Amino acid sequence: WGFTLESDPGERPLADFVSCHVSLKNRGSLKSLVVGDFRARFGQGLLVWNGTHFGASLSPSALFNKEMGLTSYTSRDENRSFRGAGATFSLKDFDVSVFGSYRRLDARIIPEGFTSLVKTGYHRTPLETEKKNTLAAWATGVNLSYKGKGWKMGTTVLGYGYDKPDAGKITYYNQFKNRTLPFGGVALDYSGRYGLWLVFAEMAMDAGLSPAFLGGVIRYGRDGARDALVLRLFSPSFTSAYGTDAGKNSTSSNEISVQFSACRNVFEKWTLTGNAWFSYFPVSRYLCHDKSYGWDYRVQLHHDNHRFSVRQQRSILDKGITDKQSLRMQTTLFLSETLSLGLRTDVVNSVLKGTKNEWGAAAYIQLAYRGKKEQFTGSFRVSIFNTRSWDSRIYVYESDVLYGFSVPALYGKGVRSYLNIKYTPLSYMDLWFRISCTYKDKPDVDAKIQVRVRF
Repeated sequence: WGFTLESDPGERPLADFVSCHVSLKNRGSLKSLVVGDFRARFGQGLLVWNGTHFGASLSPSALFNKEMGLTSYTSRDENRSFRGAGATFSLKDFDVSVFGSYRRLDARIIPEGFTSLVKTGYHRTPLETEKKNTLAAWATGVNLSYKGKGWKMGTTVLGYGYDKPDAGKITYYNQFKNRTLPFGGVALDYSGRYGLWLVFAEMAMDAGLSPAFLGGVIRYGRDGARDALVLRLFSPSFTSAYGTDAGKNSTSSNEISVQFSACRNVFEKWTLTGNAWFSYFPVSRYLCHDKSYGWDYRVQLHHDNHRFSVRQQRSILDKGITDKQSLRMQTTLFLSETLSLGLRTDVVNSVLKGTKNEWGAAAYIQLAYRGKKEQFTGSFRVSIFNTRSWDSRIYVYESDVLYGFSVPALYGKGVRSYLNIKYTPLSYMDLWFRISCTYKDKPDVDAKIQVRVRF
């Protein structure tokens, strides 16, 4: 069992978000039971996958979503969980999972219904607070799977709805979204291992009979060699509120794409990884009124804590065709058994057709400490950045408190630094403290304190 109490910066309640669960595993034919907040992840996630997806990962293996079924929810994200109960029963080679959820969501409400869901999780001001828990949402589903020797096949049926109609504004980029038909769908998925080959696929259809397909193959060779090929065929009108964003768009819709990824060991201790993703969008999408296409090529060479990567992207929006090239160099030097020095440099060149090149650069130096018994760990980083605008922004990952994340977009001209510390004073207690500051025209400071007690 477990619970999470969380408040974002600026929220007055001690626990603005409360999550709890109780789970039971492996009791006779009952494989698992979860009561409270939980996740449901089946197939490749086209229909049901309220969890993280790594479709843009460089690793060929990450293109395959490993089915997790029903699991407890421990995240601080206030929007991804189901709330209710779910159970999985095992009958020889069959697994049957059933779940039901009823919870309230943040939404913008007008007399005609809800116009949009609010997924920030922030309740800091009266305007944000009045949207809290204004929409009731229910969902129920069943998954049946059969496991053979080295392969697995499953089917998922999902139904969901809200206590108010969808009254959101219909515009060019969401005109195909299902708004009036019953919400839900059915999906079939398959995965199997045949020697060096892993084959996987999922075919889903929503209640409006709009289809979506994702299929791929991964080959595992010798000495860590891997190759992967993934095909995506998403109808513009495919609608699934609880599916993952398995493609380039924010939902698994309006995309025909091919992605290839390969990984090889070179120069004895180095690893070379490449990824190519070509996408075609049959109808309009956000910031683009017409059909369009795009691509993303990446090559990375790395060894332990040394990394060198190049990337080329093309995107088409209403403002025109943009090509972006980026170069990244990163290394970590160990000064002692407990102390390390990290260095990274990024350079970006963004070209909007018909205009001048737009350059951007960022660099950081980081000092990290990890005690031998890991009772105390910490990192301190200073970054400088200089980009012309948001179009030449640079994303940089930062360490954070447990279950937290920080990937700020650095743009404009300025300095950013942060200090992140973890201390374990007792065997059952962990303390985190994090403070960050971005300085452009004026300082912007953010601080976090977190305590975890294990029972």
